[in-house]
Amino acid sequence: MYCRHCGKELSDEALMCPECGTPTGVKPAQKPAAQADGQPSPLGAIALFLAIFSFVTGIIFGAFFYTYAASVILLYIVSAASILPGLAAVCLGIAVLFRQGEERDRIFAIVSIVLAGIVLFFLFVAGCVIATGSL
Repeated sequence: MYCRHCGKELSDEALMCPECGTPTGVKPAQKPAAQADGQPSPLGAIALFLAIFSFVTGIIFGAFFYTYAASVILLYIVSAASILPGLAAVCLGIAVLFRQGEERDRIFAIVSIVLAGIVLFFLFVAGCVIATGSL
């Protein structure tokens, strides 16, 4: 491309002519918002929060679930407070892993998948033990 004012040859990415300073009209490429400020994407942070929430509630309610197996209300609380956020954390973590993003986002995703996987496995084993009557 050439400068429209002085005719000097310019690169295609030039924002202005280095000779005369005339703007070329080329717009600069912008970075995605999540990477521009160095912050992790909201999905990674949400997945990590859900995984931590699921882990804490799953361990607390899972321990009560082992102790008081006859409580159906406690079963619904465990499902609502631990299993559903755990499944959401795993799904969001997998979605973040397949996106292009910062290394921090990938770490958040891996941690959320591992934490949620631990609590989901723990609650699955607890449910199997209760269902078979081995407790």
